[in-house]
Amino acid sequence: MLRTLSRSCARCVQNLTGLALLPAAAVFVLACADVLARLAARPRAALWFLAGSGAYALLYACALLRLRPIYVFAHESTHALAAWMIGGKVFSFSVGRESGRVDLSHSNLFIALAPYWVPLYALAVAAAYRFSSWSGASAHARELFLAAMGAALSFHLLHTAESLWSARQSDLDEAGTLLSLALILLLNALVLLAAFKCLFPRQVDLSASFLRSWGWLASSLSWISR
Repeated sequence: MLRTLSRSCARCVQNLTGLALLPAAAVFVLACADVLARLAARPRAALWFLAGSGAYALLYACALLRLRPIYVFAHESTHALAAWMIGGKVFSFSVGRESGRVDLSHSNLFIALAPYWVPLYALAVAAAYRFSSWSGASAHARELFLAAMGAALSFHLLHTAESLWSARQSDLDEAGTLLSLALILLLNALVLLAAFKCLFPRQVDLSASFLRSWGWLASSLSWISR
């Protein structure tokens, strides 16, 4: 009885925390949309990045690329890497066409949600570009890097959304569905904003985007309340 009551209280706290995080997540998601819109309005500054992300999104929408196993590999690998980072052990690792499995010594919120907000292939692209710059990059390395980064981030977002939409994910049970989804939205938005600022430091004004996003959210909430 006490254990059941304790679980109910914990789930209630998780849901309330998730609700409290949703406005912050909304502000950061709107800030991402604002930055993207402003980059698209000046396409010369971000032409290669937008081309890479748009090209992959088009191929995905038309089902011309079947990269689900590659996403599953990244998903399970991120679970394993997150566990290793905090001293966990990986006992088994398997990847199939549609799903995979990794057996760990233990799990927590960080390990459970890491694949949903850590764009592993985008990090790999950044590492490869850094290595190439050290070893003498070609004349068009910057353009290729931006295109690859756009495609990698588009890959991460689209397949993460598909994974969450198409099937129930047991990873979300660690903190409850509402809190997990709020955290996934918030953390993905933060990662994207950090990526935008690193890729286009002169074109991206994060403080202005936050202010505009907060104004949009406040206006929307005011309209809904009325």
